[in-house]
Amino acid sequence: MDWKVLFEKNPEHNFMPPRGDGEVNMNGVNRRSQRLFFALVADGVQEPLQGVYAYLIKYPHLLKTVSPDNYHVTLKFLGETNSDTYTKLYDDFTRLSPGVRPVRFQLQGLGGFPDVRRARVIWCGLIADTADLRAIHECIESASEKHGFKKENRAFTPHFTLARTRTDRKIPAEMTQYLADNRDTLYGEAVFDKIVLYRSEPGKNGPLYKELAVMRL
Repeated sequence: MDWKVLFEKNPEHNFMPPRGDGEVNMNGVNRRSQRLFFALVADGVQEPLQGVYAYLIKYPHLLKTVSPDNYHVTLKFLGETNSDTYTKLYDDFTRLSPGVRPVRFQLQGLGGFPDVRRARVIWCGLIADTADLRAIHECIESASEKHGFKKENRAFTPHFTLARTRTDRKIPAEMTQYLADNRDTLYGEAVFDKIVLYRSEPGKNGPLYKELAVMRL
């Protein structure tokens, strides 16, 4: 898939500190270990994919479907992180400047990992410029590596996870066909407008995501 660009560079950004709750001290630092990840979040991605979401939620016995409000592109999964590391990572995050403005992109194509017949993850692809998205990704990778998180050697392939299959379940032939029929479908446009440091918590119907820090592009 080709990648295309539709934005200008700008080093300015807007950082918003995390909100406090009962688990966070006065300095915004969680006292316990947290399951963390960095993500790119897009404005306007929910509506174009509403039809896909409506299709996927018809299979609750088979899929754990991601709520459209939680759609994101993972930049870096950190896993369980202690409070000392979080403090240092948080401080560095406030100083980062990827040097790009909001990134406009197109939502195109459904697929499955490792493939549509044996899908454990169902995703939607996107068309954007690799150079600038990789600049954002590298910025987060470098900040994370500084605090002991291993740098990812695999190529960065941005996508939106729409659903995950439940353990030991296989997708039926009609869903395989649905994914194949829509592998090149263009769903619309949206804009990446912020980088978020999330805490992931277990929930009844899938993980719950709590924003700890937000950097606006």
